[in-house]
Amino acid sequence: MRSRTRGLDTKVMGEAMAPASGFRPFGRRRPGAGAALVFLLTAMTPALLLAACNDDPQATAPVPPPPAETRPAADPAEGATSDLDGVAPSFSDAVLAELEGDPAAARAGFEHVLAAPDAPPPLAARAALHLAQMETRAGKNPRHALDLVARATTLAPGDAAVADGVAQVEADVVAASGAGDIRGPKLGTPLPGVDPKVADAFRAADEALVRVHAIRPRQRLDVWAKEDATEDVAARYRKIAEHGGLVRIAATYRIGSLYHDLALGLLFELPPGLAPSVAGELRRTLRTRALAYLKKAAASYQECLAAPKLPEAELWQLAAETNLRYARDVLGAEDR
Repeated sequence: MRSRTRGLDTKVMGEAMAPASGFRPFGRRRPGAGAALVFLLTAMTPALLLAACNDDPQATAPVPPPPAETRPAADPAEGATSDLDGVAPSFSDAVLAELEGDPAAARAGFEHVLAAPDAPPPLAARAALHLAQMETRAGKNPRHALDLVARATTLAPGDAAVADGVAQVEADVVAASGAGDIRGPKLGTPLPGVDPKVADAFRAADEALVRVHAIRPRQRLDVWAKEDATEDVAARYRKIAEHGGLVRIAATYRIGSLYHDLALGLLFELPPGLAPSVAGELRRTLRTRALAYLKKAAASYQECLAAPKLPEAELWQLAAETNLRYARDVLGAEDR
């Protein structure tokens, strides 16, 4: 081993019932829709809360502007902005859409918040967590859920509620990984035209990749062992890539996926039972290493995409393009 230093039903005001859709807001205690509504209200401005709680519908009616001749010469509030001018309303609408069982509208709203350059980092982090939950509930792309929680962690590193949501999503993704989930084309994806011996070597490397995925740190040294195992399998794929053509494209994609998943593992898979001070120091060390591996992943995806386009390689290069975007999203959030 190499050594390192390293819809919402409301009964009365303030009381809500969870919808039948089974929506579960992020948080370790997994509260129902009522807790999500509380969080929603915390994201709203005082003006919105006042309007929502007023029993008199006339009280919230817009006040017509005074006649032009009675308006002051200069209005100090003119040109001022508030939360209503930003993405907070989009986030609130997305939460309500999710509660009401409209995942398409919810996803569009959260993605809008996450992509908005002026979104406050804590709000963008919560949008990323909601999207991650949607991925795990759908059961289609749990690896992307980890990309999303990595962005959430980077956007709001000291937020306890975000940390709880990350822990919840990570547990769901780990369970899915234990069932054989891998990033990109499935094991056994055909490699037409590749020499049988080279195809056999690729299948063997894929089997080793699955074993690397199965490593779960039980003690501190296991973290370094997973890094070593990742590098060993990446070296096997590099040797296979020397044959060029389709197998080079597939192998460079797998190398990128290895580094990508190692980076996320370093961010989220700490050995259990560590003292808080030890865990905090280890997490800071591993975060630096994780970002370095994520950059290596991005470089491998770029190499895959730079290869000549082949019809039989379309699936691999499409996966590389998608995962390169995910990796860059996390790296971009680090600089946000």
